[in-house]
Amino acid sequence: MDLDRVIIFTGDVRRMVDFYAAAFGMTMIGEFNPEWTEMASGRSNIAFHKFGSKGEARDRGDDGIKLVFGTTDVPGEKARLESLGIEMTKIFTFGDIQMCDGSDPDGRRFQISSRGR
Repeated sequence: MDLDRVIIFTGDVRRMVDFYAAAFGMTMIGEFNPEWTEMASGRSNIAFHKFGSKGEARDRGDDGIKLVFGTTDVPGEKARLESLGIEMTKIFTFGDIQMCDGSDPDGRRFQISSRGR
């Protein structure tokens, strides 16, 4: 699997989009959405995901960042990861997109997803 995107949870998507556009010349993919906006960043993208107040992401038990690995076979990759002893969530489906989450040894969340770029 390839790293497809990094999701950064934030209380203010607009502020983050404006910062990364100005500081690093990144461009939005599609239209701005205050709940979810993805930006092109070379081979992987950065997505900003609205999540309440600034402190709420840390209250979830993680650092507010999620690595997302792209695959065309979410069920197969989920089974492969579980065979390595990695606990994975159930597969969630949103339209044509399948995804599920797991945690690395330090407890950081990651996701495998069929969402295309």
